[in-house]
Amino acid sequence: MTRLSLEHNAVNLSQGITDEPVLYDLAWAGIAAILGGSDEGAEQLHALTLRDLLARNEENDNRSLKDLCAILQPQHDRYNQYSFPYGLPELRKAIADYTRRFYAFRPNPETQITVTAGATEGLSSTLRALCNPGDGVIVLQPFHEMYPNQASLFGLHCEYVTLREKSGGWALDKDEWTAAAKRTRALILNTPHNPTGKVFSESELAFIADFCCKHDLFLITDEIYEHILYGDCVHICPATLAGMAERTIVVNAITKTANASGWRVGWVISPEQHTPKIRAVHDTLVVQAPTPLQKGAEHLLQLPDAIFKNIHKPFLQKRNLLLKALQSTGFKITPPDGSYYLFADYRSVPTLCGMNPTDAALYMTRKIGVTPVPGDNFYATGNDGDRYLRFAFCRTLDSLNEAAERLKKLT
Repeated sequence: MTRLSLEHNAVNLSQGITDEPVLYDLAWAGIAAILGGSDEGAEQLHALTLRDLLARNEENDNRSLKDLCAILQPQHDRYNQYSFPYGLPELRKAIADYTRRFYAFRPNPETQITVTAGATEGLSSTLRALCNPGDGVIVLQPFHEMYPNQASLFGLHCEYVTLREKSGGWALDKDEWTAAAKRTRALILNTPHNPTGKVFSESELAFIADFCCKHDLFLITDEIYEHILYGDCVHICPATLAGMAERTIVVNAITKTANASGWRVGWVISPEQHTPKIRAVHDTLVVQAPTPLQKGAEHLLQLPDAIFKNIHKPFLQKRNLLLKALQSTGFKITPPDGSYYLFADYRSVPTLCGMNPTDAALYMTRKIGVTPVPGDNFYATGNDGDRYLRFAFCRTLDSLNEAAERLKKLT
C-alpha cells in the first residue's frame, strides 16, 4: 500500500510509522555514543547540545564540526563495536528500573532481560525458544500480520479467536477460546491493540490469565503502544497479574514511544528459566541490537515520568481530527482507547459499500488520494474483516488535514 500510495501521490495512512522526528533526547544520546565512542567521550558530548558544539566551533578558529568532534572523540571506542549479545548492562538496568516505575515489578537485568533488534525480533526469538514445530499458538484476530507469519516460519500452527465490534466496543468471544486451547503452547496478546485500538480491561485480562493458567499456556505480550492511551484507560502489564509472572513473556521496544521505528531496539522480559534459550536464539538470529542506539534507548528510558505520560496528547488531537473526517463521510468507527489506528467500517459509505476491502483501499488510494490498509489483511478466518479499512493517524497534522480535505470527495 505504501508503494501504491507513492505511485498515486496519496496521503499514506497505511503504515503505522510516523513522519515526525524522534525525541531529541533519544537522538542526541545516540549521536553522543557514536561520536564519543566510549563512556568518557559519550558523557562529554551528551552534556552538550548541538548549539554548544557550534559555539565551541567558533571559539576554536572556526574549525569544522567534524574536526571538533574528532578532538572530543577518545582513543578507545566501545559503542561502535559489538556489545553483549543480550544487551549492554546499563540498558538492561534501565529497562528493569523503567519497568518498576510503571508496572511495580522489577525484572532481574542479568537473568530476565534480553535486548533485541526491535519487538519483531523479540517475538521471533521467543516463539522459537518456547515452541517446537507442530505446536499451536492462539492469535486474536484482527491481528498484526507478523504473528501468524512468524508462527508459520517456525512450523507452528495458529488457532484464532476473534474480537468483535459491538455497541459497547470491541469484545472477546469467550466461547471460542476453549476449543482454541487444544494443541496450543502459547497465546499472543497485543494491548493496546493494533488495529482496533482496544485496551484490554482488568476483568478481560483476568479472564485471559485464568485461561492461560487453566490450559498451561505461555502468554506472550506485545505492549509496544503502552503509553498511547486515551481518556481514563490504563495499560496493565499482564505479568503483574496473579499467577502470571512465571508464564508471561513481555515484548516491547522504543519504536512507538520515541517515534523511532528505524532504530530497532527492543527487549524481552522473561521468566528466568526461559531466558537462556531466548538469548541463544536471539544471538543466532541477529547477534545484537545496534550498540550506539542501545545507549540512546538507555537515556530515553531514564527520562522523567511526565515525558511518557504526555506522549498520547498529540495523538489524541490527531485521532479526533481523522475520526471526525471519516465519520462525516459515512464510516462507522469505535473510537480507539489506545494505539494510533482507526479500524473503520465502510459499509455505510455509498461509494465504497459494494466493494471488497482490497478494491475499497485501491479506490481510496487512486481516486480519493488517501491510502488505508484492507481490513481483511488482519484476519485469517471468517469474513469479519470484509467491512473494514485501517487508517493510521500517526502522521503530521498537515498530512492529516490534507487527508481530511481529500476525504470530502467521498461525500
